[in-house]
Amino acid sequence: MSHLLNESPGLSRRTVLAGAILTGGALALGGAAVFGSRGAFAAVASPADFQRLSEFLTGGQPLATGLAARFQAALARRDTSFNDKVQSLQAYVDAAKAPSIDDLLARPDLSEPLRKTITQIVSAWYLGIVGDDDKTELVSYAQALMYRPTQDVLVIPTYGGGPDSWGEKPTPAPTPAPTNEKQAA
Repeated sequence: MSHLLNESPGLSRRTVLAGAILTGGALALGGAAVFGSRGAFAAVASPADFQRLSEFLTGGQPLATGLAARFQAALARRDTSFNDKVQSLQAYVDAAKAPSIDDLLARPDLSEPLRKTITQIVSAWYLGIVGDDDKTELVSYAQALMYRPTQDVLVIPTYGGGPDSWGEKPTPAPTPAPTNEKQAA
């Protein structure tokens, strides 16, 4: 390949390398300004932004960075419009300038869809799971926020796969046919 680069007038290894570096740098910085369009991922909040929003929604205590990315990904897998909802919620939180989640929830202009998004995020963090059906995804059992109030006195069992995960649900027992008590007398 080097002989092809040397034979082309005006195209040197240095030119190709510089072009590759500039292209890589533009893509690393987002590429939207350089290429003049917003990509499909432009509406996705960064894990750091999602973590900051989650910390506000759960009361302001620090949350694990790695878990924020995992919760965000799990919530987005269940709801394809989740990232758009997060962007809308973040814009509302920024505009509301509420000092706490309680103040935010007390606002009369907080729409039902935004409340539902808040519930999705807070439920995921407190329960450690995403979803409430047979496709529920366990994200974190031991680091679920429901254990924070008792973490100094309760050892969190880490040997299970999460609440209600010990095995398949038993099949319901058949209901016995009603007996006629008058016949026995």
